[in-house]
Amino acid sequence: MSATITYLVVDDDELDRLAVISEAAKYPYLQRLGTCRSGTEAIEYINHLKPDIVFSDIEMPGASGMDMLRTLYGKIPIPVFITSHPEFALESYDLEVFDYILKPLSSERFEKCMNRVLDFFRLRQRAMDIDNQSGESGYIMVKQGYEKHRLHHSDIVFLESMKDYTKIKTTSGQSLLVLETLSSLLLQLPQDKFLRIHRSYAVNRQKVESVAANKLSVGGQELPIGKSFKSMVGSRIY
Repeated sequence: MSATITYLVVDDDELDRLAVISEAAKYPYLQRLGTCRSGTEAIEYINHLKPDIVFSDIEMPGASGMDMLRTLYGKIPIPVFITSHPEFALESYDLEVFDYILKPLSSERFEKCMNRVLDFFRLRQRAMDIDNQSGESGYIMVKQGYEKHRLHHSDIVFLESMKDYTKIKTTSGQSLLVLETLSSLLLQLPQDKFLRIHRSYAVNRQKVESVAANKLSVGGQELPIGKSFKSMVGSRIY
């Protein structure tokens, strides 16, 4: 894992921004890149600075935190909402928010989030190390039980989230169940070839056979398209 994890704070309330900065200062590996007062401002910052973590409020003037995340979907490794509004939790789950923290922010809750962040980056680093050792591009290394499998990107039809596990359906008809989240696996796969279509599914774009309003067909199987993913599916499948 890199010695430094960068972050950006997005909130229109100065005291709330300072609360996040104060908690983050307790963790030497966190490096602040800046602060923003709206989702609109943050979009430009994130595209330019590419932070590892974005701590964001939801309801803000201009673009909301949700609007920001939809615009930048897949470009923020760790999106974290810190908000006073519990009613957006389900919608944020559809957008793969890493953590959802209710205000007022407490040290205990922030520490819990940081523990998960460290686990995430350690896992990603191990996956990158394995991939580098393979000496070949176009492959992903996964582990099912005690067995390691090297899968070519073109052999993957779709991936299905099963909480802490992910089921990978291959062109041979084989299904692999690996102890790794869907979000973590997608970080290891090329974004131009694989597309999240639902909180539980991602597909190999080259394997998609047809697309309808709320579903698509891939590998002879129909998969649902999540409400929050419709616009992305429509613009990126063909």
